Amino acid sequence: MTLWFTARGAGLSALLLLSISTCLGALMTGRARAANRVVWHYVHRVTASLGLGVLALHITTILADPYSGVGWRSALVPFTSSYRPTWVGLGTLAVYTFVLVAAVGAARGRFAATPRGAAAWRWLHSLAYVGFGMAMWHGFLSGTDSALPWVRSLYVACGVAVLGSLAIRLTHTERPGLTRHHAPVAQPQPLVGAR
Repeated sequence: MTLWFTARGAGLSALLLLSISTCLGALMTGRARAANRVVWHYVHRVTASLGLGVLALHITTILADPYSGVGWRSALVPFTSSYRPTWVGLGTLAVYTFVLVAAVGAARGRFAATPRGAAAWRWLHSLAYVGFGMAMWHGFLSGTDSALPWVRSLYVACGVAVLGSLAIRLTHTERPGLTRHHAPVAQPQPLVGAR
């Protein structure tokens, strides 16, 4: 039973940590990132790393529990589980997506060297929203605690927080070239009458 309780607790903890990281990532745009930018990036990365670590604990304990009905093949190949194959498969895809997003996040410096690379980085990193959505469906429809009122409330709170953060991001994104960090530089004007 210890493995089962650990797996369930780790799954819900991963949901909470990855929700916080996704919210912070969404809110670090435009003016919102100007104040304490380094601190917000640090907290974003720490919560993402902790979330992935707890997610690894969730997967490991599910695989170690002989009563879970999920084996290595089911964990690695989406939609092959004997237990709720669609929703466990979405969980597998969510893990792959989060790992990709984390790898892209770690390689941000290499991507940001060119405008085209920075655009590719933003697009790939935004897949975190897709991973989050798949993780929500996975947990809600394959989790054994989803019927509990406090667990449902946690799912709703995490979903509302991420959607709200995304809405703020989409409505407060500044146009390129007009931000305080990238304000157009005034060109020097020739002096009238200068020789």
